[in-house]
Order: sequence, then C-alpha cells, then structure tokens
Amino acid sequence: MPCFRTAAVALLALSLDASAATDCANASNTRAIEECAAREQKAVEAKLNTVYQDVMRRLAGRDDAAVRRKLQSAQRAWIAFRKADCDAVYEKWSGGTIRGTMFVGCMQRRAEQRIKELEDFGAGG
Repeated sequence: MPCFRTAAVALLALSLDASAATDCANASNTRAIEECAAREQKAVEAKLNTVYQDVMRRLAGRDDAAVRRKLQSAQRAWIAFRKADCDAVYEKWSGGTIRGTMFVGCMQRRAEQRIKELEDFGAGG
C-alpha cells in the first residue's frame, strides 16, 4: 500500500507540473479546456467573495443590521439558485464530455453577473 501512495503522490505532482504549463489560449483537449475553465472560475469565485465581503463590511460600518441580514439571506438563496441552475446545464449536456466545462461556464457566468449586482448594491445609498 505505501508504494501505491507514493506512486499516487508522484502522479499528482506530475499532473500539477503539467497543469502549470497548460497554455489556455491554445487548449485543445477536454482535460486542458476543463483545467483552464476551472482556473478562470477560481479567480471569479475569489472576486465574488471579495466583493460580497466588501459590501458586508460597508454595511457593518453603517450599523445597518437589517440590510446585512437581508443581503445575507439573498446571497444564500442566490447560491442555491446558481447551483440548481448550473446542475440543469450539466444534466442537459450529460451525454458528452463537455458537461463539466458547460457547468463551470454556467457557474462563472452567474458569478460574474452576481459580482455586478453586488457592486451596484454596495454603491447605492
């Protein structure tokens, strides 16, 4: 069993090295496309979380607990909506290898839209 773990760790290390070298502008196979989509999605998720936390901090500075609670509730509902919506996209494409990329693309588009909504919310009044 220890040899298997060592081999698995070595393979993981090799795949991480390979992923760092993936040229997303020229990704041409499913693995590379999914890897690049996941990288982009990770960056968008980080921005979404930052924008949400910034808005919540601004609201805390105004001592507006009711608005914070409502926004937190709305964000939780949005997270559930996005997951259900993108699950439907995944299911639509379930017969092909593109299903993962379509799911990640859906999650990213929804996150980008939500970022704009939160930025608008935070800029208002």
